[in-house]
Amino acid sequence: MFERRLKLLLIILAVPTALLILRLAELQVVRAARCQADAQRMLITPVRFFPGLRGRITDRQGRTLARDAESWDICVHYRVLASDQDYLSALAGSGSDAQDARRRLDDEIAASWHAIAELTNTPLEELARVRDRIVARVQRIKAIVSERRGIETVVQEERMAHPVIKGLGQDQQVEARLRLTDYPWAEVVPSHIRLYAGGKAVGHFLGLLHEVDQNDLNNDPNVDDELARYLPGDVIGFCGVEALAEQRLRGRRGREQEDIEGRAVRPPVAPQNGKDLRLTIDLPLQQALYDRLAAAVRRYPLSTGGAAVVLDVPSRQVLAMVSYPSFDPNVPWQGRLLLARDLLGRPTMFRAIGQGRCYPPGSIVKPMILAGALTDGKVGPTETITCHGCLFPEYPDRWRCAAKWGHGPVDPVFSIQHSCNVFYYVMAGRMRVPRLAYWMSQFGLGRLTGTGLQEERPANLPTRGGMGGGDARNMAIGQWKLEVTPMQVANMAATIASGGYRPVTIRVDGPEPRPAIRLPVPDEYWRIVRRGMYQVVNEDGGTAFPHACLTDTGDYVLLGKTGSAEPPPQESLYTCRFPDGRTETLRARNLRELLARYPGHLKPEITSQTPAAEYPTHAWFVGYLTSRQRCEASVSGSDFSIAIAVVIEYAGHGGQVAGPVAREMVYSVMRHRGAGRPEPIAEAMR
Repeated sequence: MFERRLKLLLIILAVPTALLILRLAELQVVRAARCQADAQRMLITPVRFFPGLRGRITDRQGRTLARDAESWDICVHYRVLASDQDYLSALAGSGSDAQDARRRLDDEIAASWHAIAELTNTPLEELARVRDRIVARVQRIKAIVSERRGIETVVQEERMAHPVIKGLGQDQQVEARLRLTDYPWAEVVPSHIRLYAGGKAVGHFLGLLHEVDQNDLNNDPNVDDELARYLPGDVIGFCGVEALAEQRLRGRRGREQEDIEGRAVRPPVAPQNGKDLRLTIDLPLQQALYDRLAAAVRRYPLSTGGAAVVLDVPSRQVLAMVSYPSFDPNVPWQGRLLLARDLLGRPTMFRAIGQGRCYPPGSIVKPMILAGALTDGKVGPTETITCHGCLFPEYPDRWRCAAKWGHGPVDPVFSIQHSCNVFYYVMAGRMRVPRLAYWMSQFGLGRLTGTGLQEERPANLPTRGGMGGGDARNMAIGQWKLEVTPMQVANMAATIASGGYRPVTIRVDGPEPRPAIRLPVPDEYWRIVRRGMYQVVNEDGGTAFPHACLTDTGDYVLLGKTGSAEPPPQESLYTCRFPDGRTETLRARNLRELLARYPGHLKPEITSQTPAAEYPTHAWFVGYLTSRQRCEASVSGSDFSIAIAVVIEYAGHGGQVAGPVAREMVYSVMRHRGAGRPEPIAEAMR
């Protein structure tokens, strides 16, 4: 009996002993490498990254437009953000009171979040959203890397701290360091913040930065490079020049990793700053033109905005391009969200290059149509066409001219000076839509101008019309489906001035060659077109005389063309009343966007509609400055010459409204260049 009991006892003792031996064998043999790696990681502090500064953006004279300034971020370790239970248990420690230690750790973590919220005046709910975004992004990075390598991979982002609050100032970071001393998972690290000079005058042009999103991470070309790839919380150029030059402006982060005794685990890597970018615009000129445009728009109660572009004719460098209303790029993102809700003024819309809105050009297209008609032999240099005030005398209310009783005999030069619609109705009948579209495309309509900005739009250039000829007639006076951008129109004027089309550029050291393409228009026909544009501004009867005529400019004279473009039907105005009593007015094109924001019981009621036809026309002026003595000759590479385009929405007649604005802007350019006799800045036209 005793022996039987002894054997049973030995068996009972042998089983756990065998299990213990097996477990030890597993740990020391099977999982030895993993355990050794885990132990090694416990002796190594998390890797620390140091961001490189983003490159500066300067104007053509080297004035800083955008730069990175010193700031600090509050970062929290990813394992805490993701509530990694193994990490938290190890952090709390083991022992008989492990559960109590874990509860104390959870309380300390909660206290650290409250401290961060109080320090930065940030709601806990917002911090929770930031935390969730970081965790989601790291998991996406992990998934992308694991998929590319074909095995589940622990990415570096899981072993580092991530910024939850950015942009602390000097005093804030000192206080944060003191308050967060007791929380080892939180740290204050050096960082930087982007600062912009120029205010609203450069908001659209310079653009904005935003935190990387899923699309940025999925399309990151440097995802396998831990020093170049985007990390959660990194910023990327979202629009404007910041987006255009992202790869040039963005630097490479530095790296440092030590063991618990402060010894380097691997050689440290210093951060590399991004490269600077020099633009063609001139900041004082940009600001002066923006102020003039803003004052002009505010002068007309029904106007919702406008735009202006100034180009150097020989080089096609953009000296200034402004849109009103605009925004200050230093405004926090919460403020920009409020701006986006203004569906009437649309201050976030870059009008100068067609973002969100392109315009019917009106009569400013007539000079290039005349150049094409003369070259095609559709009208002779001295041929006259009689204008009776309408195209068909038997239908006096159709296809009318601006001159109620008609212009009488109209030759090509007179047709430009007085902007005779009947002359161009006849040209449209001879040329038709396809040929009109061909010539307009030669001057740059219907395509991008070359800025490289992702917001730029090619607008709309119809190439086919109806059989009746009405579409061609409307197209010949800049209406129907034809749309343009101010940048295209300024380049059109530069093409007329020089005789050749050339893409524009906003970079002094632009990488792409931009050779000029001479248009097949004989010099004698260019002289006719330019003579007409001279008389528009400088002789009695011209549609911009005396509103745009320059005085006291020495050897320089302004040539131009006016336009008064009727807005399309989708720009009718609607007034909406909300259940709380407030009202909002917006264009028809934005009505669906507004209604989609609100659920059924909160949707606004449409109380009134004003057709677009009842509102003033868009006011256009386009032209160029050149030598008075050679005003009919082509501008050469050694000449000083600028092209300008101005549009003011819903303001009335182009000559009376946009003409004076363009004149004052030209004066600003000349004063800025020096005493009315500026020196040429342009490279030779290739």
